[in-house]
Amino acid sequence: MSYVFPGDTWMTYFMQNIGDWLTPIMKFFTWLGYPQAYMILIVCVYWSVDRKLGLRMAIFLPVVSSLNSILKQAFHAPRPFWFDQRIEAIYLSNGFGMPSGHAQAATVWLYISSYLKNRLFWILAIVVTLMIGLSRVYLGVHFTSQVVSGWFIGIALAILFIHFESRFLHWLLHRTLRSQLLFVSGISILFLLLAWIFVYLLRSWEVPVEWITNASDDLAGTEESIELSVGLSAAAGNIGGFWGAAIGALLSHKIGGFDSGGLWWKRVLRSIAGLLLFAALYGTINLISPEESSEPLYSIWRFCGFFVISFSAIFLIPILFIRVKLLSR
Repeated sequence: MSYVFPGDTWMTYFMQNIGDWLTPIMKFFTWLGYPQAYMILIVCVYWSVDRKLGLRMAIFLPVVSSLNSILKQAFHAPRPFWFDQRIEAIYLSNGFGMPSGHAQAATVWLYISSYLKNRLFWILAIVVTLMIGLSRVYLGVHFTSQVVSGWFIGIALAILFIHFESRFLHWLLHRTLRSQLLFVSGISILFLLLAWIFVYLLRSWEVPVEWITNASDDLAGTEESIELSVGLSAAAGNIGGFWGAAIGALLSHKIGGFDSGGLWWKRVLRSIAGLLLFAALYGTINLISPEESSEPLYSIWRFCGFFVISFSAIFLIPILFIRVKLLSR
């Protein structure tokens, strides 16, 4: 089953024929939907604006992204430029297409709005969420149905978080630290197991030859490959990010947390210094990356790498800021 629905290709043709003037706008909104952009937003909010909001985002996004990675293996649906040679991949993306990870993750803006309860921010959040999803259709990397599915799943998860997070946190934080760490580790293992099951079920599945043929022109001269869509790497990175953020949050709570407010120049300084440390860590981890085709080594590297990045951002870097008096407990 290809999971391509009536009207999917027509909507992509329509959007791509609006005009090239849309391309830089749509590329900007697509960039806003990448993990690197969210990482910058999360850590700056967490360190320098609102610690609790930053933590909520740091947990919500990897949970949403982990589920998205699992569902992509379950559906193993094509991207538009794999399915129809007339559709141009204006901005390449790897992996399967259903549901759209960008659209699903973009619902974090709606989740933030529910926390801030500000009408202007609600309007901004709705516009950004819509534009990120539409950018994926215009750029030829997702069908409309894949984007709508991503929105639906992301909104459903946001509603669950909003309604149950207070009761869940009350329950979790009244357990011992050992129990807390075992619980979040168990959730991570469960996610990994689900991802592995769907990858295992695809062990005898082969990418249709017509998908490879249709995508060949767009992928020519790049390192992207449709055959690499089957695998644990995407899920492993997202789950590692969740595990690192969750453990970092629990340890931070254990030592009393910190005050993300303070003098304006301290807020600016710790955002700049933190992002420089973050970039150095991210770059170092990327330097030791194995080849993407080297499974399972690549998946293990992604899991460990994203764990280290998230744990450092949530726990280690704030500890450093406290030591040098840029943060107070």
